[in-house]
Amino acid sequence: MLTRHQVPVADLEAIATGRITAPTGTRMAAAERSRRMLMLRALTAAEGETEHSAGPLPPLAHAFELLARAEALDPRAVASVLGHPPVGVWAVRLLGRLRTGAGPRPGEPPLWREAGYAHALAAAAALRAGLPARVRVPAWAGKVILPTVGHAVLDDAPGDHDVATLETDGRGAARVTLGPHAVELPAAPHLPAPGWHPARLLSWTAREPGPGVLLDDADPYRDFRSAWPPPAPLTDGESDTWQRHLHDAARLLGARHPDAARMVPLVLNSLVPLPGTPRFRASSASYAEAFGSALVSLPRDAVDFAVTLVHESRHSVLNGLSHQIQLVDRSARAPRQDTLLYAPWRTDPRPPWGLLHGTYAFTGVADFWRTERHALTGHRAVLAHFEFAVWRDAVAIALRTLAGQPGLTPWGRRFVAEMARQTAPWAGDDVPAEALAPAEAELADLRSTWCSHNLAPDPAATRSLADHRLGGGPVEEAAVPRSRLRADSPLRQPELRCELRRLHIADEGTFTPDTRARLSGRERSPELLEADMCLLRGGPANAARAVDRYRAVLNGAPGTRPAWVGLGLALEASGEGAPATALLHRPELVRALALEELARGGRTPDPLDLARWTARIPGLTAQPATDLPQH
Repeated sequence: MLTRHQVPVADLEAIATGRITAPTGTRMAAAERSRRMLMLRALTAAEGETEHSAGPLPPLAHAFELLARAEALDPRAVASVLGHPPVGVWAVRLLGRLRTGAGPRPGEPPLWREAGYAHALAAAAALRAGLPARVRVPAWAGKVILPTVGHAVLDDAPGDHDVATLETDGRGAARVTLGPHAVELPAAPHLPAPGWHPARLLSWTAREPGPGVLLDDADPYRDFRSAWPPPAPLTDGESDTWQRHLHDAARLLGARHPDAARMVPLVLNSLVPLPGTPRFRASSASYAEAFGSALVSLPRDAVDFAVTLVHESRHSVLNGLSHQIQLVDRSARAPRQDTLLYAPWRTDPRPPWGLLHGTYAFTGVADFWRTERHALTGHRAVLAHFEFAVWRDAVAIALRTLAGQPGLTPWGRRFVAEMARQTAPWAGDDVPAEALAPAEAELADLRSTWCSHNLAPDPAATRSLADHRLGGGPVEEAAVPRSRLRADSPLRQPELRCELRRLHIADEGTFTPDTRARLSGRERSPELLEADMCLLRGGPANAARAVDRYRAVLNGAPGTRPAWVGLGLALEASGEGAPATALLHRPELVRALALEELARGGRTPDPLDLARWTARIPGLTAQPATDLPQH
C-alpha cells in the first residue's frame, strides 16, 4: 500500500517564519526520497518506451536492481546515495533526453554515458552497503566517479577507454579498473590512497563533527547550470579553506542566530564550491530538484558565508515544501506577460512563484542583518544596518505584491500571511541616518533601474508626446503614455551602482584605487563611473557635480539607462524634486522621448530640460506606469 506524506499545519506556519525543527526536516527529507524514487520509476518507463542504444553498459533496470539489493542489506546507505542532490539534476536531464529523443547539445555526453550515471550510483550503494558486486560504470575523462564515496583517477588518456569496472567483495576489498590501469580502494573508502580521492566531508563544528556536509567538487552533475565538462576538483589546501570558513560561519550562526543555526544543517547536505568573486558579488544558486544543495562562491569571511547559507537553505526549504503543498496555482507558476511582477532583488520580471521564492529567501537575509547589525562595530555595523534597511523594505514591497495576487492558493495565502506577521514589526526598528539614507537611495535605484530596463512606453503615444513637445504645445495639455512590460526582459547583471554604494560604506566613505582600476573602462565607462562616484560621495556639491557628469554622459549616449536613473538620484539629492520624480518614476518614458527626438532632429535634447518638462505633465506620477499589477 502506498501512503501519502502529510504536512502538519504547524510545520507550514513554522517554515513560513524560518523555524525548522528536526522532525520537520525529517518529514521533508522523507518526501524528497519518495520524489527521487518516482523519478527512477519514470526513467525506467521512459527507457522502455524509447529506442536508443545503451552503448557498452546494461540497461537502467540492471542498476536499479542492484540498488534494490543494496537497500535490502543497508537501507541507510542507499538512502544517502539516492538523496545525493546531483541525482535529481541527472534524473531531470536524462528524462528529458529519453522523452524527446534529442541528441546531445554541444559539450554534453552521449546518451549512454548520461544513463550510465545510474550504474555509478548502484556501484556506490553496493560499496557503502557492503554488498559484493561487479559493476561496469562510465569513465569521465580518465576519472571514475562513485557518488558520495569518492573518485578514482587512473593514468589513462581521456577517451582511450570509456567504461571502467568496480569490483568489491563486500568485506572491504574493492578495485576500480579502466583499461590496463587499476586503483585499489582502501578498506575505509573515506580515506585517501594512491589514485583514490574520497568525497570531501566537512564538519559543521570543530568540536562536534556530527553529520557533515559534502563539499562536492567532483560529481559531474553537481552544478545544474554548467556546461560540460565541469570544473576541476579542489586541492586539499582549498578544501581546508572551505572547512575553516564553514566552522566560522556555523559558530557565528550558533552564537547569534539560533533559528538559522538549526535550519541550515538540517537542510543543506551538499555545498558546491564556486570560485571567489570580488566584494559584494557573492554568487550562489540552488535548484528545485537538487534539494539540500547550494552552489556557493568562496566566501570572504564568516558573515558573508553565514548570510549566504541562510539565503540558500531557505530556497531549499521552500523547494521541499512546494513538492508537497501547492502554494501557487500551476497556471501562475510559468512566466506569462500578464503575471510578471517586480522583485527588488532581481533585474528581470518574476512570476508569482519566483517572487514568493525570493521573498522567503530575503526574509531570512533581512532577519539575519536585523540581529547582526547590533553585533558589529564601525563601518561594518553601518553596512549591516544598511543591508537590514534595504532588505526589510524590499521584503515588505514583495509581500504587499503577493498579498494581492490571485494566483496564490489558500495555503499560499496562509504562508504569505505568516511571513507578513513575522516581518511587520521590523518597520518600526530604528536605523541610523548614515545607513538609512543610502538604503532609501538603493531602493529607489533598484526600482527605477528595473523600470528602465523592463518597461517600454506605448510607441504611438510616445511619438505623439514628442510631436507635442517639439511643436511647442503647452505641457499642461500633454497626455502621459502608458508603459507595458517589454517582451524581451532577460535576467541582467545587477546594477553596478548598488555594488559601488556598498563599497563606499565598507571603505568608510572612500573609493579605493583598486575599485577604479577594476571597473573603469571595463564594466563602466570612465565618465559614468565618475558620475556615480560623485553621487555616492554625498553632499550638495558632489550632487551638483554628479548632475553635470550624468548630463554629459547622456548628451553623448542618450540610451544609457544607468545614467538616466543616476541623474534622477542626483537631482533628488540636489533638491530638484520634480524632475527627479519624473526620472525615478518614469525613467523609461524620459529615455524614450530623448531617443525619439534624437531620431527626428539628429540632436540630443538636454537631459535636464527634458526631465523638467516631463515633470510638468499633469498626472505623470498619478498615472500607472503599466497595466500590470502594480509593484
